[in-house]
Amino acid sequence: MTETWPTILSQRGAQFDATGDVHFEPSPAPGAATLTPVLREASILVRGEDAESFLQGQLSNDIRQVSAAQGQLAAYCTPKGRVLATFSVWPHDNGYVLRLPAELAGPIRKRLQMYVLRSRVLLEDISENVALLGLAGPQSVPLFREQIGASPSAPFAVVRSGGLMAMALPGDRIEIALPRTDVGALWDRLVTAGCAPAGQDEWDRAGIAAGMVTVLTATSDQFIPQMLNLELSGAVAFDKGCYTGQEIVARSQYLGTVKRRLHRFSSPEPTHAGAAMVTVDGLVGGMVVNAARTHAGAYDLLAVVSQDSADGGPLRLVQDGTPLQPLPLPYELPTMPRSRDGD
Repeated sequence: MTETWPTILSQRGAQFDATGDVHFEPSPAPGAATLTPVLREASILVRGEDAESFLQGQLSNDIRQVSAAQGQLAAYCTPKGRVLATFSVWPHDNGYVLRLPAELAGPIRKRLQMYVLRSRVLLEDISENVALLGLAGPQSVPLFREQIGASPSAPFAVVRSGGLMAMALPGDRIEIALPRTDVGALWDRLVTAGCAPAGQDEWDRAGIAAGMVTVLTATSDQFIPQMLNLELSGAVAFDKGCYTGQEIVARSQYLGTVKRRLHRFSSPEPTHAGAAMVTVDGLVGGMVVNAARTHAGAYDLLAVVSQDSADGGPLRLVQDGTPLQPLPLPYELPTMPRSRDGD
């Protein structure tokens, strides 16, 4: 992150905590269109003559479907089918941009580089040159259209306006990427139009409400895509051919062996990615994958749990015994087999 980006935000009322997360006061009103500086994401440019074929052999989605007007969600797996990272894949004039949590960008780029071999592909971290903003809320799409002149309405649709590119995400969200030199002017324009400045929790909570998982360091290499509902989110193409981990992912899909799934909960106490959950009888019940603080001080979270645990009564956080309240997801989960081992 360059010095100009936090300075721009500070001049506009941002407060940074000890972890580097940004906050604004007062909190946005319920239902408001919110504007968040997305500071936890990195951008990796994949370019070169073989960029498409290289990514096609590495990621879970069909990269051939990415176009100037269409991005996608994808996962990067181990040969055993475990998800190392989730990406939003954006089109770029010189290839593709992978957007992922900044904490994973270095390790994932290094791992991808190991498989370039003789392919004519370059991997470049362009995060320092790009500012990312998140618009969320029911009014975000019409407000963006009013200000920019076009708006991506279907999930993963992309629009461009000058140096700005925006992608629609499930759950009334739009992520905007633009040169850092231009971000102050756009921020002021959107706030003047009615967007409420909001911190990272607001953006994260909107993603959780949409049932859209983000794999972090604490949960990397833990779950196959179906455990994270990624095939329900359009992140897995089962007809694209081979990619790393494809055999395990396909077998799990067609044999119906997935016994753990991503569910949504609310906790009155703080929690974090990687936190363990237990059943009422003390058995391991699941793991928190994402968590975000609400306006009321509670936490919304996504967690992978077994069907037995989901049906067996209240789950609790190991760290303090806090009971969790189940919340609905915006999509229907398939029926899962039951097993006491939860694998």
